[in-house]
Amino acid sequence: MDKTSMSDAELLHLVRSGDPSGLSFVYEKYRKEYFNWIRRFSRCDADDACEYYQGTIVIFYENVTNGKLTELQSSLKTYLFGIGKNLVMHEYRKSQRGEKVKAEFIIQSHLADSAQEMLSEENDLALVHRCFERIGDPCHRLLQLFYFNQKSMEEISGELGYKNPETAKNQKYKCMERLRKLVEGERPTNHAVMTAE
Repeated sequence: MDKTSMSDAELLHLVRSGDPSGLSFVYEKYRKEYFNWIRRFSRCDADDACEYYQGTIVIFYENVTNGKLTELQSSLKTYLFGIGKNLVMHEYRKSQRGEKVKAEFIIQSHLADSAQEMLSEENDLALVHRCFERIGDPCHRLLQLFYFNQKSMEEISGELGYKNPETAKNQKYKCMERLRKLVEGERPTNHAVMTAE
């Protein structure tokens, strides 16, 4: 059967069956689009983009062969891009450089509903950067502590002087709503719907 006409479910089955041509086809099918997306989205160079993609394919293959991925809940492309997003976030958290960009990258990834939205919004990171700088404290600090520093609500409530973790959680929701509205207000078009988590 011609692989170009295979559905995502059929490709997944082919990879699971151990046919090496299945994984090779998946690798080549999404490579160029993934490279373009991840270089824009994470501002990495070509070598890093290659490493991210190879890591993504390895994780995808492992998830298929160990039974973790048995059925796709989204498109195969969205699944692969989601792995890529997580890999980049992991690297950003490990790095000691560019804390502001890291916080904004993580927040932006939570504003987008899917990897497809991230792909369609080429300038999202710059847009979030502008809005994140405008949002002011306590929202700026709260979101940075939660999304970048990975602080718990209990830690955040203590650090920022909130009454309890539930109050901090409610404030985080309000901050995400505020940021979402700022971003939507600056977009020339509103074709990507964002939700506050």
